[in-house]
Amino acid sequence: MPKREELNERLELARRLHDGPAQKLIALGYRLDAIIGEPSLSSTHRGELREIRLDLIDLTQDLRDELYLIASRNIACLRSELPEILPNFTIDLVLPTDALQPEVENSLTTLILEIARNAAKHSTGRKFWVHIESSENSVRLLVGDDGQAKVSIKERSLGLKLINAQVQTLGGEIELRSGTFGNEYLIEIPRR
Repeated sequence: MPKREELNERLELARRLHDGPAQKLIALGYRLDAIIGEPSLSSTHRGELREIRLDLIDLTQDLRDELYLIASRNIACLRSELPEILPNFTIDLVLPTDALQPEVENSLTTLILEIARNAAKHSTGRKFWVHIESSENSVRLLVGDDGQAKVSIKERSLGLKLINAQVQTLGGEIELRSGTFGNEYLIEIPRR
């Protein structure tokens, strides 16, 4: 099955689980809260229902974590998604050899794809690169293109604001360099 179809199926499964069983678990929790709050309930039953409620909270969180993993993208999907976004570009992709935390990997993939979409819309270049280096303390990305239009991270572009916000959410730093080589984002994210 092509990667794009597989991703779409995973996203659809995550949506159905979120809209169905996850919502029902939350509603069940609210019903339990109402019963626990009944003044006529014995303290023994109230204690037992509270334990059940805590178990339900754990179960709901486990389901949410699994939904996140189902819907998330990993760095390896860049191999198939970047050529779709940038069909007229030569792509140089250097991925880390060690595993990243799934949440970080999903965020970085989303970030790189947003930069690629910006390049597809605005770049005059024909080369796009992604180099990801991982160390014990941080993950460092060099993402850029050889277009000659100078780009500023302070521009009012929604895409650039989203990129900057995503990096800040991860606790990282971003620098945009422009020159005769093109435009390149230098992004460093601390490992947690």
